[in-house]
Amino acid sequence: MRSLLLSISFLLFMSVVQAQVKTDVQIGLSRETVEISSSFDGTDIVVFGSIENADKQALVDGKYDIVVVLVGPKEEVIVRRKENKFGIWVNGSSLRFGDVPSSYSVATTRPLAEISDSNDVKILQIGLENLNVVPDEDFDAIGEEKVFKESLNRLKLSQNLYSESIGGVKFLSPSLFKATLSVPANVPIGRHTAQAFLFKEGKFVNAQFAEMQVKKIGFEQFTYDLAHRNGLLFGIIAVIIAIATGWLASVIFRKD
Repeated sequence: MRSLLLSISFLLFMSVVQAQVKTDVQIGLSRETVEISSSFDGTDIVVFGSIENADKQALVDGKYDIVVVLVGPKEEVIVRRKENKFGIWVNGSSLRFGDVPSSYSVATTRPLAEISDSNDVKILQIGLENLNVVPDEDFDAIGEEKVFKESLNRLKLSQNLYSESIGGVKFLSPSLFKATLSVPANVPIGRHTAQAFLFKEGKFVNAQFAEMQVKKIGFEQFTYDLAHRNGLLFGIIAVIIAIATGWLASVIFRKD
């Protein structure tokens, strides 16, 4: 319910702002498709953009700020707490989160606190601490929920799936800008969304969106499709390969 209310608030916020202003932001991606093969070890996506119909004096004075975000497909994540029981670390309490961005990269012209007040960036869900990530089940301990959210962010950061780049957006001219966002080797498959948010003197002005597709190719695509569309056959083939590999190893290293 909280997730739905925040989404509605975001849409209303966007419609009100866009109705009041004419200044716009346009963006384009250096690549609209990222193909993953066995040799893929990550890449960069460059987001180019321009500020349209802007206040010329404000452009010259550097009154505009840009925040660029690349968000991966949503997923469900279970965060578990490690507990020490009798000297052994085991999984303890857990919390399930729904609609978690599988990947999230953000680049800004300046620190978020200097670009806009916390209310605007919270509504727009800009920055790791402002992501609209809520538990699927009822959870009364607010403090505990915050701890699990922080653990979720730390886990994603350690996997290079979440990243923040302060100053990562560079102005090429008063109205043209670019941002370079990292796409890690373990980037999730699916549709990713690039978002550019325009601010003027601390106030949100407008936003623009573009899509990017991440897909596997070659043998990786074949095995991915087989595992997801015919799990039983994939399991049987995996067992046969494991048995054949073990038998071949025993033959090669057999001692007569």
